[in-house]
Amino acid sequence: MKLKLSLAVLLLSAGLSGCATRPYGPQEYPLRDGLIPPLTLAGDVNVINAQDSTSETIVYSYAGTKLGSNYKAITQTMVDQTKKEINKNQKNKFDGAVKSIDIKVTYLKSTYIAFYWKSELRYTAILGGSVTLERTVNHSSGILIQDLNGCIAESVMNLLNEPEVIAYLAKK
Repeated sequence: MKLKLSLAVLLLSAGLSGCATRPYGPQEYPLRDGLIPPLTLAGDVNVINAQDSTSETIVYSYAGTKLGSNYKAITQTMVDQTKKEINKNQKNKFDGAVKSIDIKVTYLKSTYIAFYWKSELRYTAILGGSVTLERTVNHSSGILIQDLNGCIAESVMNLLNEPEVIAYLAKK
C-alpha cells in the first residue's frame, strides 16, 4: 500500500511539473540582407519601447507545455532589432529633425499545427507621436523558438517596409 501511494505521488508530481509555465526569453532572429530596402534618413531616429505591461502572458501552450513572457520584453526585442536594421540599411543620412517610432507589441502567440508552428504578432507603431500604424504579422517555422523569434523579426521587416515609415524617415 505504501509503495502504491509513493508511486502515485511520484507520478502526480511528474505530471504536474510538465504543466508549469517555462520562461520564453525573446531573442533577435537575424534578417538576411535585402529584406529591408535601403533607407534614407533625414535626422536621427529614436525607437522607443511604448509597452508598459510586464504581466506574464502565455505565448505558447500545447500538450502540457506552456511558454510565458511579457509584452514589454517582447517589445524590447523588436525595438532593439528595429534600431539595428535602421543602422544596417541606412543608405543616406541628412540633417533633419529627430524622428521617433514608438513600438508596442500587444499580442504574440504560436500554435502547433502538424509538424510546424504558426505564430501571430500584433503591434502598434506611432510615428512622431501622430501617425499610428496597427499591424498583424504571421510567421511559421518547423522549430518553436525560431517561430516566436522569427515572428518578431518578420514584424521588424514589416515595419521597415511600410511606405509611411519609409517616407517618415526620409522627411526633412
